[in-house]
Amino acid sequence: MKKIFIAFLSAALCVVSALTMTACAAPQKVKLINISLSQEQYGVAIKKGDTATKAKVDEILTKLSGEGIDVNGQTVTFNTLYTAEMNGNSDISIGTVKTSSSNRATELVVATNAEFAPFEYMIGDSFGGIDMQVAKILASEMDKTLVIKHMDFDAVLEDLKNGNSDIAMAGLTINAERAEEVDFSVAYYDTTQYIAVLESDTTFDDCTSTEEVTAKLKELKVTAGAAKAQTGYFYLTGNESFEFEGYSNLNVKAYKSIAMAVQDLSNGKIKLVCGDKDTLTAAINAVNEGI
Repeated sequence: MKKIFIAFLSAALCVVSALTMTACAAPQKVKLINISLSQEQYGVAIKKGDTATKAKVDEILTKLSGEGIDVNGQTVTFNTLYTAEMNGNSDISIGTVKTSSSNRATELVVATNAEFAPFEYMIGDSFGGIDMQVAKILASEMDKTLVIKHMDFDAVLEDLKNGNSDIAMAGLTINAERAEEVDFSVAYYDTTQYIAVLESDTTFDDCTSTEEVTAKLKELKVTAGAAKAQTGYFYLTGNESFEFEGYSNLNVKAYKSIAMAVQDLSNGKIKLVCGDKDTLTAAINAVNEGI
């Protein structure tokens, strides 16, 4: 009996030791699988039927996508904003802006989710990111006072539909389902979905095409992560409007942001993350720099 007890105690200690080692495991570096899984475009969402705002936003975005707009004596285009952000200047604040409305007639109220670097993020109490730079230009060209409201991603379009904001900018992919509820501006950026795995994970190392990555994904029975209501989540779970079949073999966990999903990946809590290429890249860089 004593031997049995000792054996049981030894086994229990082994379990506790293993759990402790797991809990204390150091974060691991993450890598991007640099293969495109989709074709999408971002647009500014506008309240359904607001043709005046749409016409003005389209006009300004067309200029930004083309010859550019004069901002304080410099010609600014979408490409110059994107390049500045991606060249390591990820702390470019747009300065002090209002975060609540007081006179809608003189304001451009923008709904966003500032957890989507490099397009929108917080720098202390200020906003930064490509979309926020564009929002500042939109307000200036429309001779409006800029108001930016930060909220959960899945609340952004609802806020617009309810008339509490004039436009929404949150790296919003244009698709048929959303276009039934809001109007979209002309597209201003082409993007795609990528996946990320641990640097030590060799599952996708021999993949050279979209077809090869999707074939591997269909074989896996693991937990994957993505930001709730964002395109990467719909890519994994399936969505008719996005024309995504999804992966029924995967257990998909929804996160508040891609950054939180990548952190869990680094900590070994999930096996892969799917998200918009630039935001996923920014999250990977942030996690890896801290290791």
